[in-house]
Formats: sequence, C-alpha cells, structure tokens
Amino acid sequence: MLDRFYRGETTLGEEKRLKEYLSSTRVPEEFFPDRDLFRTMDPGNEAIHVPVDLDQKILAGIDREERKITRTRRISVFSLSGLAAGLLVVIALYTGYFRNDSSRLAMQDTYENPQDAYEEAKRTLAYVSAKLNTGTSELKHVQEVSRTASDPLKSLSKINKGSKELSLLGQIQRVNDIKQ
Repeated sequence: MLDRFYRGETTLGEEKRLKEYLSSTRVPEEFFPDRDLFRTMDPGNEAIHVPVDLDQKILAGIDREERKITRTRRISVFSLSGLAAGLLVVIALYTGYFRNDSSRLAMQDTYENPQDAYEEAKRTLAYVSAKLNTGTSELKHVQEVSRTASDPLKSLSKINKGSKELSLLGQIQRVNDIKQ
C-alpha cells in the first residue's frame, strides 16, 4: 500500500488506514521513515519553523564555494607559470654568466659562405620547432581535462540561478499569502 501511496494511487480511506497503522506502536523499524513522513503531514502537528533568510544563506554559501574553487584553480596555474619562469631565469643565468668565458671567446665562424650558414640555421630551427610542437601536443589532453572539469561548475551556476528564481517565486507567494 505504501508503494501505491508513493505512486499517488491510493484513496483517502487507504491513506487514513496507512496513517493509523504508522502512528501505532507496532510499526517495524523499516517503516520509521514512512512513519515520520506521515507525522509531518498531520495538520495537528506544529509547523516547522524555517528562517526567513534561509534561501539567501544557502545561495551565499554556494556563491562562496564557487569563488573558492575558481580561485584555487587560478592560483595553481599562476604558480606553475611563475615556477616555469623562474626555472628559465636560472637556466639563462647558468648558460650566460656562469659558464666559462673562454669557450665563448674561442667560437669562430664555421661557414665561409653566409648562405650555407643561413641554410644550416634554418634547418636547425625547423628541427627545434618540430620538437617543441611534439612536446606541446601533449598539452591538448590537459586542455581537454580543464574544459571538462569546468563543465560541472557551469551546471552548478545554472542551479544557483534557478534557485535564486525559485527564491523570488517564494517571496511572491509570501506576499500573496499576506494579502489574503
């Protein structure tokens, strides 16, 4: 009969019998949640006091959590980029200042023809470019993970917007109740 009640298929008489049974002392423990539900539907029970600003507190808590998640992700990206920049500075200092200056002075032109030197430099830079492109292609997976991680946050903001609209509807309903 409880299943039929939850599907909305019971008559008023059956609901009354269910209420009488669940309000008795011989209710098995497995039906305690149903008993509590029927007790709350009893018009003789006291109404549960809900604070007036409960919806605003909930929405403010959701907003705080969204800002906290966004700020945490931003900090990690900024700290990684700062770490990479610091590493580049250390490498530049090592190669530029701390290496033996005699090796720098001993360098000479290895090509007599500037066109040959240009072609060799172009070939070397194309090789380096290909290697860098290979290395950065793996970052596409990181971008995909980042994009899919932000999708649930977008749906959370939609829920937040919907709950704000429901809050406004609740306020309109309270105004209508006061007018009546």
